[in-house]
Amino acid sequence: MTFSRLWFSRLNFPLCFYFLVCVLTLTTTTYLYRQFHSLEIVISDNGEIFSVDSKAYNVENLLQEQGFILEPFDKISPGLKEPLAEGMQIVIARAFPVTITTDAGSFQHYTHATTVSGALQEFGILFAEGYYVEPELNAPVYPGKEIFFFRQVFATDTIREQIPYTIEKRMDNTVYKGRRNIIQEGKEGLKELNFRVVYAGGKELLREFIGEEVVAEPVPLIVAVGTKPLPNPPVMIASRGESVEGMASWYGSEFHGRRTTSGEIFDQNAYTAAHSSLPFGTCVNVTFLKTGKSIVVRINDRGPNTAGRIIDLSRGAAEAIGLRPHGIGKVRIEVVEVRR
Repeated sequence: MTFSRLWFSRLNFPLCFYFLVCVLTLTTTTYLYRQFHSLEIVISDNGEIFSVDSKAYNVENLLQEQGFILEPFDKISPGLKEPLAEGMQIVIARAFPVTITTDAGSFQHYTHATTVSGALQEFGILFAEGYYVEPELNAPVYPGKEIFFFRQVFATDTIREQIPYTIEKRMDNTVYKGRRNIIQEGKEGLKELNFRVVYAGGKELLREFIGEEVVAEPVPLIVAVGTKPLPNPPVMIASRGESVEGMASWYGSEFHGRRTTSGEIFDQNAYTAAHSSLPFGTCVNVTFLKTGKSIVVRINDRGPNTAGRIIDLSRGAAEAIGLRPHGIGKVRIEVVEVRR
């Protein structure tokens, strides 16, 4: 048994030596061949084609020989340790940075994708309903591109809006022609407009009207429009120096800026008055018997419309004789100048 092993070992030694010599010879021959013979290699660097002659052994040596530098996220095919062969094509795919912003923050990602969808898939994001992507999934990407990916938030927004009141005019035969009395003050109503709103990343994407609700109905302004014919002027106070006593009232802001029966624009601060019969332009001295104060006013309107009153003063005139705080009071009026 020992003899057989020894004989076999002696027999294999020449074979092993022969094999080693063959390998060394082949390696040496290949090395010497490469020193004097180049291989033609085609390199595609991110789509740019280079045809080079190389004496390198593998892809990694070729890149070093030709000055191609791979960045950490670049891809190359075939691999770096792949031996070179005549006519071999080597493809380098360069990665470029994009920014992906989500609800969790902004992240820089190096991608080889050509579309937004591809970049998101590389990053580990799969698009699903209820999310918002900008730009669109099939939009191209390029270095420095920012991609937004947010979860959509649905909300209801309510806006309050005023409802204008209407104006109702009622003919009133107890009010002289040319005069108007406010029966009811107008008041605006209020309604709520409801919208369905979609947000993503703090940005409003959609606003859809879904209905409204009236919170308070408007109250119409009701105005009495006088139709009562104006009375003929009495003779008793048609002459200068004649006087009469009776109740006086005053009117102001509700008619300020409106046209009077005479056609003038009513100024509540001017010394004017409304009288049922005296010609327009007649000047009258009015004395408030409670204070003894007097003021000369000019008749430019018709009134009063309440029985038992003989004159309706402007706010300014009533203020001058102390009548305004009382609302009404007994006065003596005396014609100073009559306009015919």
